[in-house]
Amino acid sequence: MSTAGAQANKFYEEVSSNRALWFAENSGDTALEFDLNEDKVSFPIWSSKSRILKLKRLNPELLSDFSPREISWDSFKEILVPILNNKERVVGVNLSGKSLSGFDMLPKVVISQVEAFF
Repeated sequence: MSTAGAQANKFYEEVSSNRALWFAENSGDTALEFDLNEDKVSFPIWSSKSRILKLKRLNPELLSDFSPREISWDSFKEILVPILNNKERVVGVNLSGKSLSGFDMLPKVVISQVEAFF
């Protein structure tokens, strides 16, 4: 399994166990997003606060203005997913390393993968 695949699998396991996930937001309440190719935008999410803090240390020039924010699994599904779908966002799960590598997928795929671990 690739590193990105292993990170995604860890995401599904940890989120299904904790029933919460994390995203990054700056002091202006703007969530971290990345422009991808083909006019897609990725909204990254992580399975733990420590993962975001580690990335901040690895990528201070990119992430220094962002702080971890927790959201419950139910709030993610009921509030955030409809917003992401409306904006046609994909979701990056447990991006890691200096290059912030990982998998981007549709929110509905994240939901089905996490809930398969319930």
